Amino acid sequence: MNLQQLRYICEVVRCKLNISQAAGALGTTQPAVSQQIRVLEEALGVVIFLRNRNRLTGLTPQGAVIIEIGQHILSEVANIEGIAQKRPQASSAKLRVASTHAHARYILPGVISCFHSRYPGIYIHLTHKHGEEEGLWQMVQNGEVDLAIATETQEVPKSLLALECFPMRRSLIAPKGHPLLKRRAITLELIANYPLIAYPERSTGRGRLMCAFDALGLSPEVVVSAVDADVIKACVEQGLGITILASIVYDPKRDRKLGALDVTRLLESSVVGVLVRRSMAQHDHISAFIEAFAPQWTKDRIAREINRSDH
Repeated sequence: MNLQQLRYICEVVRCKLNISQAAGALGTTQPAVSQQIRVLEEALGVVIFLRNRNRLTGLTPQGAVIIEIGQHILSEVANIEGIAQKRPQASSAKLRVASTHAHARYILPGVISCFHSRYPGIYIHLTHKHGEEEGLWQMVQNGEVDLAIATETQEVPKSLLALECFPMRRSLIAPKGHPLLKRRAITLELIANYPLIAYPERSTGRGRLMCAFDALGLSPEVVVSAVDADVIKACVEQGLGITILASIVYDPKRDRKLGALDVTRLLESSVVGVLVRRSMAQHDHISAFIEAFAPQWTKDRIAREINRSDH
């Protein structure tokens, strides 16, 4: 086994099992990648990839563990190479974080600022998805990012650690003076009487919202959909409709033309959490970032959670 073989198998996983695409990224040929995979499997005496004829279809349980360890090894090798080449500290260490757009826009800038006060030399790459969380845990599992902020933290692979941080609150957002904002008691039946601005149909947020209406036999009219919470709020400002979004996107100082009302109790509860590979969770800079996001998750508590969930 050598580093080149680890790079090959990890790149294949990053390219979603497309060997041709991985070969292009590695600057080699498809047969060369396939050969190195077979050589590595024979040397280890295990099957890493599931196959259907000549096509890779997934990872075996042992293969998933090998990929996880391989990604960690390659990350540490990159840091060693950076030190050896005397690169500036900021370019020799990085932290890759994935989240929804809402968390990236409204929560993570402050978290990053706090984190940089402890680790000023670490470069942070932030990947965010508009309006949906599908694929976030897979990004962590595949080594595309080091951790993810998500509300979909259940039923993830054992190789991932899911740390619940705080409940997700949701607010009805409407133009100031809107009749709904003046009500003491609000219901989904009342909300359904007004046109809605929402995320696109296939988004996680839209799905949860419509499930709540469907359960009551309600079919509110969605007049505009957009992937960006700021665009949705701009449409609400123009009087096109009302919306229900994560409470974090509303700031009364910034959104002066809008009002908000907490409607968390009307929707299915969900918890914001951090997803991280178990093998990476206790690294100083990763545990520090998690603590900056959710202060209750100190490095010692993370270690205890790993030990508890392992038994």
